Amino acid sequence: MASKGGGGSGKTILIPLALLSAFLFFQTFGMLPTAVNDDIVRWASCATFAVAAVVFGKDGSAVWCGLCAALAVVLNPIYPLGLGDLWSGAKIVGGVVAGAAVVRNW
Repeated sequence: MASKGGGGSGKTILIPLALLSAFLFFQTFGMLPTAVNDDIVRWASCATFAVAAVVFGKDGSAVWCGLCAALAVVLNPIYPLGLGDLWSGAKIVGGVVAGAAVVRNW
């Protein structure tokens, strides 16, 4: 089943999601400089997932809207959740969802 997006803004958000997916995986596995700390990851993730949730919601894709909104809440920097040992897992799940959204909606 093809995505409901008409190709406009729905396709535009896929590029930042692809970059976020790679960014989350590289940061989780220590492939980025140490200057890229968890605060930068939280801000980039929250902003990208929040915009993606709005775009997917506008395009009528409720599943992707819900997943992106949930990840924007989990990875938010303003009121960060105390994830402790689950922080790496949350970044991996975020990267997987971002990558899956790109593959599914391209």
